[in-house]
Amino acid sequence: MENQQPKSTGIWKVLLIVVIVLVFIFGAYFGLAAILRKANEGAGSTTNSTTLTQKGGKFDQNLVGTWTSDCLVPDANSPWSEKHQFVINANSTAVHTRWSSSGHDCSVETTMTDNYTLTIIKQSASGDLGQINLLDTAKSVTYYDVYQITGNTLEFGHGFRNNLTYDSKMGGSESDRISSLNKYIIYKK
Repeated sequence: MENQQPKSTGIWKVLLIVVIVLVFIFGAYFGLAAILRKANEGAGSTTNSTTLTQKGGKFDQNLVGTWTSDCLVPDANSPWSEKHQFVINANSTAVHTRWSSSGHDCSVETTMTDNYTLTIIKQSASGDLGQINLLDTAKSVTYYDVYQITGNTLEFGHGFRNNLTYDSKMGGSESDRISSLNKYIIYKK
């Protein structure tokens, strides 16, 4: 009579092999994930702690701060005014607030707030326009814009212009990037 192993021993061997294979697969998966995460952290780090690496280069730290416009009265014949504020953080997030009023004194009657993530495509330098993308995090819409910092003033291309001198580009895509500054809404730090 042949010596046969009990069936339960064969099942345990199969289960042991399956467990070993699963441990190997998950170990390889999590090991690769850790390696890729470490490589990604290394690619995003910089020796200058005052800069944040962005898709197009370094975040312009000159943008960081609270920037507020004067009280704007777009049309003297219309009972309407507004004031704007951008609070830009070092982590490239920003909050834009617009206060509107039915009078010319910018008293707060309506408040609109938008949250953005900013990406610098080209940093503004020495009178050159910078290129910036503003991702509206609530709407998941990106505005392709320009900006310029001069002393303690900040200008973007987007926004209401009381002189109606819009360029032909409206900022809906990279090829439609706004190409001129809005000289009406000027932010001051």
